[in-house]
Amino acid sequence: MQKPPLPANEAARLASLADHYILDTPSEPVFDAITTLAAKICDTPYAFIALLDSRRQWFKSTYGMELKESNRDDSFCGHAILNKNLMEVPDASRDPRFHDNPFVVSDFHARFYAGKPIHSADGQALGTLCVMDREPRELEREQTDAMEALAQLVETLLNTRRQEAKFAWLGSVLDGMSEEVALFDMESLRYVYANASALEELDTDIDALKEATPLDMMPELDREGLEALLKPLRQGEKEVVISEQMRRRKGGVLYPVEIRLQIVKTAVPVFASVVRDISERKAIERAQRELISTVSHELRTPLGSIDGALSVITSGMAGPVPEPVAEMATLAQRNSQRLVRLVTEFLDLEKAELGRVDFNIKPLDLNEFLNEAISANQGFAHKHGVKLELGAIPPVAVLADADRLQQVLTNLLSNAIKFSPEGETVRVAAQRLDERHGDGDRVRISVIDRGPGIPEAFRPYLFEKFSQAQGNEAKRPGTGLGLALVKAYVEGMQGQVHFESQVQSGTTFHVDLPMEETP
Repeated sequence: MQKPPLPANEAARLASLADHYILDTPSEPVFDAITTLAAKICDTPYAFIALLDSRRQWFKSTYGMELKESNRDDSFCGHAILNKNLMEVPDASRDPRFHDNPFVVSDFHARFYAGKPIHSADGQALGTLCVMDREPRELEREQTDAMEALAQLVETLLNTRRQEAKFAWLGSVLDGMSEEVALFDMESLRYVYANASALEELDTDIDALKEATPLDMMPELDREGLEALLKPLRQGEKEVVISEQMRRRKGGVLYPVEIRLQIVKTAVPVFASVVRDISERKAIERAQRELISTVSHELRTPLGSIDGALSVITSGMAGPVPEPVAEMATLAQRNSQRLVRLVTEFLDLEKAELGRVDFNIKPLDLNEFLNEAISANQGFAHKHGVKLELGAIPPVAVLADADRLQQVLTNLLSNAIKFSPEGETVRVAAQRLDERHGDGDRVRISVIDRGPGIPEAFRPYLFEKFSQAQGNEAKRPGTGLGLALVKAYVEGMQGQVHFESQVQSGTTFHVDLPMEETP
């Protein structure tokens, strides 16, 4: 007897077999019907569906015998899976591979064998559909064709089982999540799936849910708001949309949630939503904000006193001081002033985020305003060896708060100056936005530099608090709050801020604001 050799892809084959979750499962009528058909069509006393794991051949279904499994080393099927097509053994007693095989010399008295390999969807041979007879013989052409067809049917059933097992496993994983996960149709917006957390929170079952839409289950949402969230996904502008909403529990209590929406591109694409309760996160953020706000307020007064005292020392008003002391006092003053700026900017940003900034919006002559901004930052530019240049300005008035807009431009200009090589020019330009930009009553102010550009990996975090590109903290010190404050102020004035950047070529920040024409 020859022990069947292992296939070259044995590890992948065993992994695919395990992935079907079929081994050691109870008998099933559909598989029993296939072995019965195989035995009747081929006119044999035995037929079976055998699957081969690392040490045994296990029978999913048998006809004519009660065997559940046998040693893989004794199996005919171990040889059969090495072939792509049906393997026939006309007379096992005369075949050197099987002449002393236990199936041949035992009461089975096996002589004839025919086995068709059963493959997984990814092409791995999992086992065989086999027939066995006590007499030497060969199959007729019609019987061979029938075996091929029945083996294909077994493959289809196993692939379906694999998909069902995957869905069951995935469903159990999703049901174990604390987040609410749901899928809904892209056109009708009707639900097609929801995990256990979503069903519990929405207080419904899956059958009732499939007749509803998110608008039915979450009254806090309106169609216009939902479509606005879905629009960037439908148009391919974004892969994921994140929104924070207030939800109402079954008891009527409102709580904050984060909703992540995206398109799952299956055979029939659907919207997927993940809803997470962020009450704890919001409470922590609120506590952090209150703590930092309190500390910031308490720091402002002593820092002002320290800065004033150091100014007296460095100016010589308190009398001459030794050179080493003067240098140390100058360094201390510079750091105290940086702390004052940090505290001030943080408090300003906190007010803006909480909506506590009163914006005094009025028409500002754009040409006059930008000239003032250039003049105000000329000294800082000269210190860094950078030129400031003002381009042609359209004769319009921008609707903004003069103090806040001046702070916005100062932050953008100071960044552009700090990141520009010595001898370069930072340009300030402005233009009216026409219909190509989708809005004809706005003006765009642009601050253009020729610096190193913004690293690709850092761009998504550019407007976040305390964000600074890696390696820039020491070379170009700042608070990390400037751009977050710019964004908060521009949006508070009903505008938008965005940027364009190319590594080693420079960056342009755009501030789009409402305008009115000047006479």
